[in-house]
Amino acid sequence: MWKEKAIERLKESGYKLTPQRLKLVEILDRIGDEHPSLKDILNEIKAEFPTMSFSTLYSNVLTLRELGLLELFSLDGETRVELNTEPHINLISGGKVIDFNDPEIIERIREKTGRNVKLVNVLVE
Repeated sequence: MWKEKAIERLKESGYKLTPQRLKLVEILDRIGDEHPSLKDILNEIKAEFPTMSFSTLYSNVLTLRELGLLELFSLDGETRVELNTEPHINLISGGKVIDFNDPEIIERIREKTGRNVKLVNVLVE
């Protein structure tokens, strides 16, 4: 479902569906729920497109972010991809990230900070 939405939004916005861009969308659709790092994504893409650079990947990820298809966050010094663009909480334990949706907690954080909440990362031991 995310893949179809991404392809449609890219087309509507006038972006070409290059083989590399399409591969990125396919990879994100397959492993996006795991909150992969950009390094993990690049390794997957390089299996098929060995000359693809990190800067090309990054610019394409930023394009997807600008189109509202994903968010980025940092974990242990790595940039991770978040496909869930609704306000939510990431529970982080042992390098794994689990989405936790609780509108009441999100609303309380918004009230407390006076700011809109996009993403809250919580480290759990």
